[in-house]
Amino acid sequence: MTIIEPEKLDSYLSEGYSLLDVRPSFEVEEKPLPSSVSSTHIPLYEKATGDDTKVQQFLAWAQGQTFTVKNSGFLDEVKKAFPELDAKILVGCKGGVRSILAMKELENAGYTSLAWIGGGYADDI
Repeated sequence: MTIIEPEKLDSYLSEGYSLLDVRPSFEVEEKPLPSSVSSTHIPLYEKATGDDTKVQQFLAWAQGQTFTVKNSGFLDEVKKAFPELDAKILVGCKGGVRSILAMKELENAGYTSLAWIGGGYADDI
């Protein structure tokens, strides 16, 4: 795994890497990437809904967070967007945690040319 700093995003994109944004949809809506940054958005987690998650949603809210659940179709969606296992994929999210989890899933699925935006890109893009 290659770890890059957010400031080096442009150089990796110019080297043929594609940016995979794994933030939940609500984060993308709150703070979209600049239009100058081309990316593919496939959330690793999404905002929880439904009665079975009410307690978790409340606890997350009480801590100033949003309760999310794993996107069960994540890997299938990635395989559709990036069918070649040697595709150059640069994985990122707001803080870096979800993207490192996504990297592990992609590595386990056989992807070989992965780079991770270390620490995420909360304010750097």
